[in-house]
Amino acid sequence: MLSELVRFRNWLHRRSPAASTPRHYAHDLQRFFAWCDKPPDAVTVRDIDAFIQHSQALGHAVATINRRLAALRAFYAFLDLTSDAAPGCPVIPRRHFIHQGGCLPRDLQDEDVARLFAAIDSARDRAMFLLMLRCGLRVSEVHALSAPDLFLGPRRDALPRLWITGKGSVQRVVYLSPQALSVLQTWLAVRPAAADPAVFLSRRGQRLSVRAIQECFARYARLANVAASYHQLRHTFTRHLLEAGMPVTSIQKLLGHRRLRTTQVYLHISDRQLQADYQAAMTLIAQRLALPEGGAA
Repeated sequence: MLSELVRFRNWLHRRSPAASTPRHYAHDLQRFFAWCDKPPDAVTVRDIDAFIQHSQALGHAVATINRRLAALRAFYAFLDLTSDAAPGCPVIPRRHFIHQGGCLPRDLQDEDVARLFAAIDSARDRAMFLLMLRCGLRVSEVHALSAPDLFLGPRRDALPRLWITGKGSVQRVVYLSPQALSVLQTWLAVRPAAADPAVFLSRRGQRLSVRAIQECFARYARLANVAASYHQLRHTFTRHLLEAGMPVTSIQKLLGHRRLRTTQVYLHISDRQLQADYQAAMTLIAQRLALPEGGAA
């Protein structure tokens, strides 16, 4: 790895020790400079053009390409801060960043959720994935969860809860439903004693990595024959809350969204008012103009 990349990663880590950004940006930059095979001061605007075309030819998602461009811009901004003769940034936002259309979050059907959890036979894994489904935790948040973050004791004035450190090291409180509390306590009762305070441990008694959690979920999805990603559990959590009538501002707090509009995207996948309006309108239209339903085969 280039010495500049090492310094950049260390700098990011010092600024935000709990964030996953240093790891992701370092990986993105390694990929770019391995492909480009040039030092930072020799990279040109046309190299960035070619890298985007190369990434698109490989079928990389728009979000992935834009994240790598953001990593490059952050890297050159770091060089500008720390060097008197820093090269100019070859990434031009209006030229290089790809417009990304608005995509609705994809949740899971309740039938698929039931099949998935029927395949989970481990107390640890059931607790991990139920925290995603019933508390909306991200995989990184499950990975980071430690014993001091648990407040499970009964209190007259407060529900059992978790203290979560989310994106950008922003902390929030999430509450545990009776089902989530029961499953978590079942795991804690059999959790092996270990020096590591992590709630979820590997067989070696160490904090379970993000990659291990992702692979664990993928294995259960294959067993259940369900096409699903772990992040869809968080989307399904949100849909369930909306369908139960929870105000979107309360859901925003539980999800840890800084902007309300981020949460409001979920309204499009479970908009009861829109469904009722559509159903009422189509009923009137059908009464005014009845069309034959049969047809030739």
